[in-house]
Amino acid sequence: MDTNALCFGTCVKCRGDIYRADQACQAMGELYHDRCFTCFTCSKKLCGKPFYYFSGRVYCEEDYLYSSVKHFAEVCTFCGYLITDMVLQALGKSFHPNCFRCVVCNEKLEGKPFSVDTQNKIYCVKDYQRFLAKPCAVCGQLILPTEGSNEIVRVVSTGRSYHVGCFDGKSNI
Repeated sequence: MDTNALCFGTCVKCRGDIYRADQACQAMGELYHDRCFTCFTCSKKLCGKPFYYFSGRVYCEEDYLYSSVKHFAEVCTFCGYLITDMVLQALGKSFHPNCFRCVVCNEKLEGKPFSVDTQNKIYCVKDYQRFLAKPCAVCGQLILPTEGSNEIVRVVSTGRSYHVGCFDGKSNI
């Protein structure tokens, strides 16, 4: 190589100098030879193509999405697609933040209080209370969380639901 040639930088993979722009590839804030920026699985050149960085390795789109690599990544419980960015964990499952929604009104519930029914369907608090809250057998009012709480506390006896206070008052009568 001509010692007077301008060096663009050093390839982070092979540590060799890069002298021509058409041999250089910049990705993830680093400089590579075009021949060095390749898929870990199939060695396809990735300069200017979609790629995925996972566990310190770079993959072409095909190998990442359609090979065993994806078995290490999270799959959204709701839509079944691979989660390639932020993962929302709830109820021991993984979701895209956009897929974690109320089954009734479709409101996004990321970062918001929510409730689940006996079948693990996800509800915003308003819809859960509107559709699933039980009426008290004594006063007829819906049994809802007390102010400042997200938990519903009720007494169930002989197949009927009661506010704790209403049940205590019933037993004193």
